[in-house]
Amino acid sequence: MTDALRGKEDVQRILAYAESIAKESRKALTIEFNQKHKGIPFNSVPKVLQESLLAWFARRDKNVKVTLGPVNTKSGEVRATFGGEAKSVRFEIHADAMFKTASEASEAPCYLKELNVTIGKSR
Repeated sequence: MTDALRGKEDVQRILAYAESIAKESRKALTIEFNQKHKGIPFNSVPKVLQESLLAWFARRDKNVKVTLGPVNTKSGEVRATFGGEAKSVRFEIHADAMFKTASEASEAPCYLKELNVTIGKSR
């Protein structure tokens, strides 16, 4: 009985940790996009966002494994989902970004307006 309770506490602790580093990643990736990727073509944003998030988590904590998931885009918005795992606890990482674009063209330069990185339970 106590092992089951301990297991639930461990899962909650790991998810809380994942949430805290997700907030940290949001701040770091916002700075990175505003410094290094300002004005990039909108059609390159999904790949840059995925690569940046994967690289950031790899640098931040090697015990948190992050894998690519699906990406959805529409005019000025990118929604990317990643799989995450730490100490055999699986979760999803959602990165939702909004961009200001110069036009509706997919090659139009864009600028980050908002980025949210959140943690959800794995399905």
